[in-house]
Amino acid sequence: MVDFIKRDKDDIYGKPIIGFLFKNQKFLMTLKIAVLALFFYAIYFGFTHTGKDNNFTWAVFWGIFWSLFMVVTLPTLGRVFCGVCPHGFMGKYITKFGLKKTMPKWMQNRYIGIVLLVIGWWAVNYMFPGLYRMPFVTAILFTVMTLLSFVVYFLYKDMSYCKYICPIGTLTRAYARLSFTWLGTYKSACNDCKTFECATACPYNLKPFTFDKRNSMTDCTLCMDCSAACEAVSFKVEKPSFSLFSKFQVLKAEIWTYILILAAIPITMSFHHGIGRSNAAGDMIWSKTAEFLKDYMSFGPVDPVGLFAFLYAMLFTIVAALLGMFIASKILKKDFKKIFYDLGYSYAPLFILGSIAHSLETFFTRGYERIVEGFAQGFGFSVDVASLANRGDSWLHMFGLLKWVAIAWALIILYKRMRLLDATKMRKIIAYPFAASLIIFFLSVNMYRGYILDTYGRAASGHGNHGGSAKVFQSVAKDKATILQSGKNKEACASCGMSLAKFYKANHAATHNEETKQFCSLHCVANEMGIKKIPLKDIQAVDLKSLKFIDATKVFYVMGAKKKGIMSKSSKFAFASKADAEAFIQKNGGKIVNFDVAYKNALTDFKRRPAQTYKKPTALNSVYLSDTNPSAKKGKSYGGHSHGGGRKWVPSKQLWPIFEDNTGYKNCMGNINAELYLLDANLKTTKLSQSTKEGCKSVSFKMPNNGYYNLFYVDKIVQDNTLYIKTAKFENMRFNHSNDAVYDEEKMSAHSIKEVPFDILRLREDGETFYHRLYSGGKIRLKVLLNSNPVENAKLTLSTKTGWSKTIKTDKNGIAVFTLLKDYFPEWDKFDRRHKNEFLLTANYTQDANGIYEDKEYKYINYEATYASLYYPGESEYRSYAYGLMAATATAILSGFAIYWFRKRREKPFKELRFDEKN
Repeated sequence: MVDFIKRDKDDIYGKPIIGFLFKNQKFLMTLKIAVLALFFYAIYFGFTHTGKDNNFTWAVFWGIFWSLFMVVTLPTLGRVFCGVCPHGFMGKYITKFGLKKTMPKWMQNRYIGIVLLVIGWWAVNYMFPGLYRMPFVTAILFTVMTLLSFVVYFLYKDMSYCKYICPIGTLTRAYARLSFTWLGTYKSACNDCKTFECATACPYNLKPFTFDKRNSMTDCTLCMDCSAACEAVSFKVEKPSFSLFSKFQVLKAEIWTYILILAAIPITMSFHHGIGRSNAAGDMIWSKTAEFLKDYMSFGPVDPVGLFAFLYAMLFTIVAALLGMFIASKILKKDFKKIFYDLGYSYAPLFILGSIAHSLETFFTRGYERIVEGFAQGFGFSVDVASLANRGDSWLHMFGLLKWVAIAWALIILYKRMRLLDATKMRKIIAYPFAASLIIFFLSVNMYRGYILDTYGRAASGHGNHGGSAKVFQSVAKDKATILQSGKNKEACASCGMSLAKFYKANHAATHNEETKQFCSLHCVANEMGIKKIPLKDIQAVDLKSLKFIDATKVFYVMGAKKKGIMSKSSKFAFASKADAEAFIQKNGGKIVNFDVAYKNALTDFKRRPAQTYKKPTALNSVYLSDTNPSAKKGKSYGGHSHGGGRKWVPSKQLWPIFEDNTGYKNCMGNINAELYLLDANLKTTKLSQSTKEGCKSVSFKMPNNGYYNLFYVDKIVQDNTLYIKTAKFENMRFNHSNDAVYDEEKMSAHSIKEVPFDILRLREDGETFYHRLYSGGKIRLKVLLNSNPVENAKLTLSTKTGWSKTIKTDKNGIAVFTLLKDYFPEWDKFDRRHKNEFLLTANYTQDANGIYEDKEYKYINYEATYASLYYPGESEYRSYAYGLMAATATAILSGFAIYWFRKRREKPFKELRFDEKN
């Protein structure tokens, strides 16, 4: 035993503050007791507060322990989590008084813990999303794991639970190899040691004095008991992952941990949560497999898309690793297993750094807020804090760079470990890309994910869109939904087109002209009967308990419950039994009403300000079409029916004619006194009518096919001897991303119709596809037509939402070209590459012409056409922000290194002073 030793400069134990945190046994004991108390209190809180309002249990287990603390500390400080783990802390004392048996050979299998983690946690998590995050389930999970650990600790010696059974035991051992800390001993002091107190003190029966020689800390959990027993134990700062650059005895389970965790977390999440958020989610192989098998089997509560995303991620990842290493072994003329397990350590950084990026971004955007408020809740008081950042803040992209650091780090480790092999340089060069196959696969998945989101765009339903309908309270499986109506779109609401199965628990049905119609909600029944004045008969409602249709006039409606309504401010659910309704109220609130009261309440969803309060556009007002209702309150939706449905659901578009008065206020119309025409994707012209709802008038149309849909508003007004002919146009493209979608250049080109005397065409660029977008800095080519012929010298003005405008005249071919202005310059931390810049094109042309319109004479005709659209920040704009962020980060890092180097060089050399004690 050594009582004193002069510590090296890189020894953490020798630092005043940080050394105290890692070595002082009183402090460590206090910390472990505090963590243990917090652990059991969070479990208790989960059992006593089982609802979703319990943020404390979530904050402890899923906000701090995993993934924030563990993921951040593993590649930095190492297994410090294991050092304060409540199971390990209690297990040390349980083992001390236990039976101390040797664990059977069949149980000394590190794959037990890995399987528990990958299958028992991640597979279940993807099949039943959010299950483990429920407070009650979380409490049960950790109670079971705690009891299991205590039994194993009591039966077997050497903390065998941590080594073989603990789901994160092998995981933490494997990823701790990346850290920049190393526990070892001072060789000079250990050479003469005969008592080996460091080994005796270790509860895991390890030998710290052999760590340096073996180039491995084996199962050390950094409990720091050895450092209390002998001062010769050191805890030094080293180069990150330095042990991987030299030879050591490999552990096969560690390599499979890297592969399986990579597949289970970042790869599956890229499939399910990344690509699954795109508009192309339904075309992915895991979504298609799930959709195919739904016809042959019922998955019940299981999310089949999540399940198959997990299985395909496992398959692709394992194949990429095995196949690449197999080819590399053949090139190197080495045994496959040796190559696989020696070079497989290069996979270590891929998962852990990517997870750090996700964990830190989550912490800043929502984790911090929920953790603070959760802890306040757990200890009996309330606080209200804001998130440290908003999703989309450009500075958060800094964390995304960690994935690329992980890839570079993995390639460096592979290079270092390949140098240790006995093979020719040429063979190593040829084998290198094959050995890096899994690293390349990880890189490809990240690039493909970005490509899919950029090309196809994010689905409007966000997280809920993973290739299937979002799971909501009102949803049932398709095979459990009773469909009473018939026809091609029988599975869609007869009023709004939404999926009937998705909102089945609020379904209603009625007859009209002896034909049964089915509706997603009472809201749509009120729309048909009260707004459109369609005489519906024999109204039925779905009983929430039996899921069968019953006479709506005899049901008990629960109105105003906590469960969300369907396009209504107040939810309405029907029950055949009053007792069932009262039981529902006990859990969800609300009150019991009859059909008449529920129906009258549904009609209030359609109330607007009286039509007479709307202004009528004058001859001098420019009218344009917008997909935003200017009279709607911010954040509210008034029956636009733009919700998603099943695969057979036909999307629709709702537009409002708008004009601005002299004050700049946007007005919509209480009545549209103009002709409305639709040119659909098949170039068929249809005359449309305005909406029947009171208030701000709109026009809606369905978009069953891929292609452009053009809505035209044509109005004529005579004023001051001039006939004003006003045209407003809105061009909208629909694309459902199906495999049979064909870009027909003739149909997709710009078209006008004979009913529109004056029009603006946006000419298509060469090579345009369904994924075309307009970007700042790009050019937009326009053509102005008068009576279907190009018109020269027509004034064409482009104005943006920011107030910039430019006017040019058309050439002899009626063509004008604008460069879209770069007018989006937000603050550094608020840049959004998906920001929509709105612009309006206005064309004017006047000619002499005598005539009479509506008994009014005119001598001139003033033609005006508007075309509203939007564009996005150009690639160079958002890249400049990214480059600036990268440059700032690089500058900070380099400055830190420069300061460190300067201070290191200016240190004065050590000078030994000798004193003559006699004098």
